[in-house]
Amino acid sequence: MNAAAPPTDLRRYLIALVSLTLVQLVATMGFNQASVLAPAAAPELGVEAADVAYYVSLVYLAAMLSTLGGGTINRRLGPIRFIQAGLLVAAVGSFLFAVGGLALAALSAFVVGLGSGPLTIASSHILAKVSPPRLANVTFSLKQSGVPLGFAICGALLPTLALDFGWRWAAASIGFISIATAIAVQPLRGLYDEDRHASRGTRLPTLAEIFEPLGLAWRDPILRPMCFIGMLFSATQAIVVNFTVVYAVDGLKMSYVLAGALLSAATVTGAFGRVFWGAIADLLRKPSAVLAGIGALIAVAATAMAFSTPAWPTVAVYFVFIVLGGTAVGWNGVFIAESALRAPPGRAAEFTGATQLFVFSGALLSPLLFRGVLAVTNSYEVGYLLLAAGVATASLFLAKAAMGR
Repeated sequence: MNAAAPPTDLRRYLIALVSLTLVQLVATMGFNQASVLAPAAAPELGVEAADVAYYVSLVYLAAMLSTLGGGTINRRLGPIRFIQAGLLVAAVGSFLFAVGGLALAALSAFVVGLGSGPLTIASSHILAKVSPPRLANVTFSLKQSGVPLGFAICGALLPTLALDFGWRWAAASIGFISIATAIAVQPLRGLYDEDRHASRGTRLPTLAEIFEPLGLAWRDPILRPMCFIGMLFSATQAIVVNFTVVYAVDGLKMSYVLAGALLSAATVTGAFGRVFWGAIADLLRKPSAVLAGIGALIAVAATAMAFSTPAWPTVAVYFVFIVLGGTAVGWNGVFIAESALRAPPGRAAEFTGATQLFVFSGALLSPLLFRGVLAVTNSYEVGYLLLAAGVATASLFLAKAAMGR
């Protein structure tokens, strides 16, 4: 194994930051395609647009499974090769969705999720090696800004592609972009896969390798409460990202294209929010306190969303969604940076994978619960109010923990 380059190597740092942000953007487009295409695809598949909740939950379930032992696989393959494998698997999922009937759509959700799980693990491994410690939160937040930017591109482009060429071609285009990205990052293997561990036997992790980082993360006095906060925050993000278009069309009676633009506005703000919150966390050196403050703003914005109606001025609706996007989509970089920095040397990928298990579980359960509330009450408002109450409660506990540090 070759010695790693110094973490302050500016060239390695900037190349990693730019390339991993672009990879994150592309992967997010695959992750989110069904939510944006739901109004167009649902009639042909024989389901309601709100049933995208089941697709989203399958994606997150598969992503959860792919994080188990992901740190070990990352060490054996190298992070760039792990990223390439994830992108190619996700591309297959996009093509399955494009071909689909209902059964293939369900299978595509699982395949897309399997391909998405490795990306955060692998990128965290790289960034933990090359990032200056004083810029850790803003670095991880900049990389994670690819998530809301991917959402924004989906919201801006996929409805138009679906109307002009059909939703199947819109989905297939995401698959082709994923393959092109996997090929494009091949030259980075020489820069970042130098510390991979060759393995003569199976590349699959053992049970001990899967559960050991989970136990270490659980015993950390800061990461343990953060795991629960991450679960609730990711639940909120999943609702915002996956139900904005559906809610805007069904609940607020917006046009399909205008609803997609609303998602783009919220998620572009989320991209700026990730960088902003990362910079604040680096400045204050209190990431848990910053996360608690984000939670308070999420609760207020989700409450306002619950009371929005078709009679509201479009500007007012956009304002609420922009605030919600800047917070509910803006927290993740600070969370991942704290997870990586609290890991033992060289084990950022495993610790990130352990905490991401909780993050994915929140995103897995929340669409199902939100869809269940909608089915029982026939009201989006109740779901958003319950979400606001949960986040507010979690933020109070996190604020208490932050004050005790």
